[in-house]
Amino acid sequence: MIDLYHTDVPIECIQDAAIQFHVPIKIIITVLNIERGQLGALEKNKNGTYDIGPLQINSTWLPTLKKHGISQYDVQWNPCINVKIGTWLLAKAIASEGDLLKGISNYHSHTPYFNHQYSQQVKIRFTQLTYFLKD
Repeated sequence: MIDLYHTDVPIECIQDAAIQFHVPIKIIITVLNIERGQLGALEKNKNGTYDIGPLQINSTWLPTLKKHGISQYDVQWNPCINVKIGTWLLAKAIASEGDLLKGISNYHSHTPYFNHQYSQQVKIRFTQLTYFLKD
């Protein structure tokens, strides 16, 4: 079963990020449902990096975020900041690719194999979400 939105992230934060970065709310919710990160969580990756919070922001972004006054603590414990940063990264990935599905999948990985797997999850979750939100 798919959640209509991630329980750690207030819907208002998702709406604000969608408006600010011009990413449809259903796409943000789809990615939240695939990533399944939790507020406060740090998930270690095989390459030594780690993913932070609900949208699983990779630690490689921390130096860039620090330049803008955003700390790891903010990304890890503030759901609105986490979804804002994740949506910004998602918008960048979509814009740089020029293909919506590939851009969304690049949010997860640029490696073709993992990108393809993620794109399949996006299709399934987005379809489920659209079905559950029908009038």
